[in-house]
Amino acid sequence: MDEKKMSKGYVCVYEYNEQLAAELKCLFFNAPTEEWVDFVMKNRTERDYTHKYDIVYGPVANDRVYAAFALYEGGLINKEILISELKAYRLVDQYLFHTKEALKTLTFIEAKEITL
Repeated sequence: MDEKKMSKGYVCVYEYNEQLAAELKCLFFNAPTEEWVDFVMKNRTERDYTHKYDIVYGPVANDRVYAAFALYEGGLINKEILISELKAYRLVDQYLFHTKEALKTLTFIEAKEITL
């Protein structure tokens, strides 16, 4: 691949309107909990899993987190140990916008060019 093409990208900046979101079905996970583990596992293991939420907020299940989930899924650790382990990680949170209504809570501000 051409190195020049890989040396720049774009970050889009949006403003999130919490007042509009208050009218929607939202699910918030502020930390790894049993409910969060169950939600993530359903998304990982149930084909065509759907839920009723417009917006979901919570910790990102990145590669490191998925390694811990794999131990749980394989029965090598239980849910309490998984949660304890994940609370020791520095987790990053994310918003997930699942419906057209959820996307209406966002207003595009700008696209910033990023050069590496």
